[in-house]
Amino acid sequence: SSRNMGAGFIAALVLTLAIGVTLATKENVFARLIDDLFDDAGYAKVAIPMKKPAGKSSNINSINVAVGVSVISMDLAPRGVLSASTWLRTSWEDYRLQWDPNQYEGLDKINIPSSRVWKPDLSVYNAADFGAGSFQNLYDSDITNVLVYSTGKVLWIPPLPMKVNCNKDEVLMGADENEPQGCNIIVGSWTYDGFHLNLTAYGGEEYLELGDFAKNSPYVIKSQKGDAMKTKYYSCCEEPYMSMNFKFTVQKAFSIIEGEKVFNISPEELEELYGQYKTTFAGIE
Repeated sequence: SSRNMGAGFIAALVLTLAIGVTLATKENVFARLIDDLFDDAGYAKVAIPMKKPAGKSSNINSINVAVGVSVISMDLAPRGVLSASTWLRTSWEDYRLQWDPNQYEGLDKINIPSSRVWKPDLSVYNAADFGAGSFQNLYDSDITNVLVYSTGKVLWIPPLPMKVNCNKDEVLMGADENEPQGCNIIVGSWTYDGFHLNLTAYGGEEYLELGDFAKNSPYVIKSQKGDAMKTKYYSCCEEPYMSMNFKFTVQKAFSIIEGEKVFNISPEELEELYGQYKTTFAGIE
């Protein structure tokens, strides 16, 4: 009868709602927040998180992106190419990723794949390679998570290799490998000018960070110049182009000869260096 059909429909509806409620209660607060931030809000990761278009003559509407480099170890080839294991230190604010922790059981930060968020298009300007396994290849591959705070702050510190041409504008004259040699690492946005992406020094430090430098690194950093922030203008345009140009000297710490470690710098001097690395290190030019 129609009455039985109606009763059956209501029962099915109640069962469907009950299943829906059960499934919803199984979704934890992390999944709910991610769903709200990305899926429900229609987050577009290809769009730079600027609230307004760039100003015509100032960086008033730009997004601040902090950049720094932590060096773990390094080696220098005779042809002047420096290979380094690094942690790229970056942070910025994405206003689209803000939330009220009180609405999410007090949750004030989440770890999510970096592929889900907008990231600055950073490159190493004096890179010596661009193929598989290079800085650019791995940077673009979203190899690690980002940490996103409820304020919208995004923190991303991926471990990345860097291979750079030291002082690429100079002709190297076969310098003595046992003497300090100059080198630099230049990092900046590949396409954005300073009115869109305002580059800043990570932690306010315009030096390479050396606190986690490995004691088995074949080369060590003997000095740094600091003042890495550089701004360049072109005659065609008003907007600035910004980069971090870390200038430093390196020296061979030791060689391996017939399976034995032969020190080029005394162990005592190396220990003193490693101790100085624990603070902002400039060294002696």
